[in-house]
Amino acid sequence: MAFTLTIAVPTFNMDWCLEKNLNTYDDYRLSGRLEVLCLNNASEDRSKEIIESFAERRPEIFKLIDRDSRGYGSSVNAAIRTAQGRYFRIVDADDWVDTESLVRLVELLETNESDIVVTDYQLVNMQTGEHTPVRAGDMGVEYGRISSSMEYPMKTEPSIHCLTYRTDLLRESGFYMQDNIFFVDEEYIVLPFLYAKNIQYLDLDVYRYLVGNPNQSTSNEKRAKLQYHKEQVIRRLIGEYQRVSRENPENQTLPYLKLRTGKLIGDHFTTLLIYVQDRTEGRRLAKEWESYVRREVPELWKRVKRKAMILYSLNALHVSLPAYLRLKKLLLKK
Repeated sequence: MAFTLTIAVPTFNMDWCLEKNLNTYDDYRLSGRLEVLCLNNASEDRSKEIIESFAERRPEIFKLIDRDSRGYGSSVNAAIRTAQGRYFRIVDADDWVDTESLVRLVELLETNESDIVVTDYQLVNMQTGEHTPVRAGDMGVEYGRISSSMEYPMKTEPSIHCLTYRTDLLRESGFYMQDNIFFVDEEYIVLPFLYAKNIQYLDLDVYRYLVGNPNQSTSNEKRAKLQYHKEQVIRRLIGEYQRVSRENPENQTLPYLKLRTGKLIGDHFTTLLIYVQDRTEGRRLAKEWESYVRREVPELWKRVKRKAMILYSLNALHVSLPAYLRLKKLLLKK
């Protein structure tokens, strides 16, 4: 492979932020070492024009992949197939990276053999501009240590914003993301772990994750509207959990898969019982979800049963979403 790192930037109608994203890779020190695959997913704005300008100015870094589909999942799948970097990561078009940290990451990856490399990131509030660091070191992680244990991932629960994978790990495992649905980042942050032999955390603050955008799929309104997308993703993870439990119950990543899948199951009860505005409909959907979970993964139902029962009660009392969020903040002291 010709490059050290490939970054995939899936893009659909993101001309309002794309230039800021791409500027953070436009550094001569990354030439010949970093490949940025800009996947233009049938954009109808100036996104393609912006990508072309970067590809013309620095073709050794930027590459335009013009696609007919708008699907995020198929976009990432195409990038994994095309990538020429030994390592691979995703940066969403409305986010960006710290250039100095990225240069240092690429330098360290040049001699790295770990299957998964985890770095730190910051949440950037779109409304206030406030930056909130998310540091693995604050969660008891020893930076630089290469480990075959899932001890650290169980503590930090990595997100898409901190993960860099060895490209061949993704390809050889047959990893893919479902297409034309939201929330597939959950697949990306869980499934490759099943095939990894080791993991390393680095003391580098690379990613800037923009939050507070009402158009994000994680917004309250979209979370309710697209709840069936999330359920489709969780069902896939449950299927993988069942398969690994049956075929390889000693798999060291099984506890991590169990933890992440269990939390998603519980969070989906929150979506159905609190975020869905029609409380009667939300309760009906939650009962269907409960029946499925009880039948397929009774051991995970036991983990979320208490939370589900509390949420059923809040639903019946018609506790509003703002009131629920205030209550949650109070209880968690956050």
